[in-house]
Amino acid sequence: MTLQELRYFCVTAEVLHYTRASRLLYISQPSLSYAISKLEQELGVQLFKKNGKKVTLTKYGEEFLPYAKRALSELSEGTERLREMKVPSLGDISLGYIYSVSFSALPEFVNSFYKHQGSEQIAFRFRQGKAGELIEQLLNGSLDLLIAGKPDLASIDYIPIYRQELYLIVPATHRLADAESVALADIAGEYFISLNHETLTYHQLEKEFKKAEFEPNTIIEADEYSSIAASVSTGAGVAIMPILPILDSFNVRRIPFADSTMYRDICVLRSSSQEMSPEVQSVWDLAKYISHGHENGVE
Repeated sequence: MTLQELRYFCVTAEVLHYTRASRLLYISQPSLSYAISKLEQELGVQLFKKNGKKVTLTKYGEEFLPYAKRALSELSEGTERLREMKVPSLGDISLGYIYSVSFSALPEFVNSFYKHQGSEQIAFRFRQGKAGELIEQLLNGSLDLLIAGKPDLASIDYIPIYRQELYLIVPATHRLADAESVALADIAGEYFISLNHETLTYHQLEKEFKKAEFEPNTIIEADEYSSIAASVSTGAGVAIMPILPILDSFNVRRIPFADSTMYRDICVLRSSSQEMSPEVQSVWDLAKYISHGHENGVE
């Protein structure tokens, strides 16, 4: 089996939708299906099963998924370690990030930076945390840059680099559990579980609910997504969040919004009052390049 096949399997297992997975991987759906089929042939088991348009993991797929994720993670860590050993750092950048970008936007952006630079002589010092706390650190100069949702602050400059789709998360026994897609109005009257009101995502969803002309019946505000997923799995309510590996630990269903209408822009943020070092400027320039490519339809 190849690392590419493992990556294709993990992404498809996350979204459980071949068309959506092929878009995330920037390949055609037939290419994705062929790669998954080759992996299944080598393993001698079926990893996915289809029922109409619905895709689910088989018992073999569920068992294999954590091993595949761990293998990719270990390889990524080993590659990063060799980079550190090979070339002494000429400078470093303190880069903050929120948890929900650590599986997609963050590694893709950092890898793009090293490819774009053609050198690994700049090192990153990563710091994970809550968006509000990280923004404070960005403003006081403790962080050079931050990868998070789009802020609404005049003191923060930002560049969108990634569009993260949001899904409705419901208990496995919920009336919408088998729906292929939903609209925001479908959850009017439902008990709602959200991130706390200090987060950027909370304020974005608040605007979306106003557009849909109803106010969610919020019964729980949590600090992080694992608590939200756990609360949903108990039947306490429904939630809206991106797909994260933590969801695999709970008995919940993830449902896309019709026509992928629910998403948030993930951005690179900087304090508008802080002067950028040449190293930080090079990362900021890459963010501009990526953003410009997306605006012109280049993936």
